[in-house]
Amino acid sequence: MTRGSLWPWIIAGALALHVAASLIVVAVATSDPSYAVEEDYYRKAESWDRSRAAQRASDALGWSLAAAVTPPSAPGGQPVLEVRVADAAGGPVEGATVAVECFHNVRSDDRIRAPLQEAGGGVYRAALPMRRDGRWELRFTVDRGGEHFVHRETKHLVVEGRW
Repeated sequence: MTRGSLWPWIIAGALALHVAASLIVVAVATSDPSYAVEEDYYRKAESWDRSRAAQRASDALGWSLAAAVTPPSAPGGQPVLEVRVADAAGGPVEGATVAVECFHNVRSDDRIRAPLQEAGGGVYRAALPMRRDGRWELRFTVDRGGEHFVHRETKHLVVEGRW
């Protein structure tokens, strides 16, 4: 091997090392469970005007929603999300279909979607597999007889029963 024939191998090795390191960095970055992108963000951006009109119609109903989480009563149990829905006059909204989409801000790619069961008096409940205390985003939809109400809030929740 001549003295000048070693340089192409050194350059090829450096390039291969660079490609391998880049692939490792991409693999580590995309496997991080705390990294997430808003689902269907492009579709949501395209339909921004429609979603704002729907939000204004929802606001015009004058309904309110109050959410609370009760930690599990037994080890290994699930916390219970309880929601109280009231109309503009403060009366209970009964006979509605209520659903929630929620996620912890640290693990926003791990979303929980569930229907809530009516418990009477405008109260709706569901046991959910919420596993960590902290800041949660809760997105609710309430449908009753052609009326559609949406509510979104961020709350600090204690879901494990210890703090």
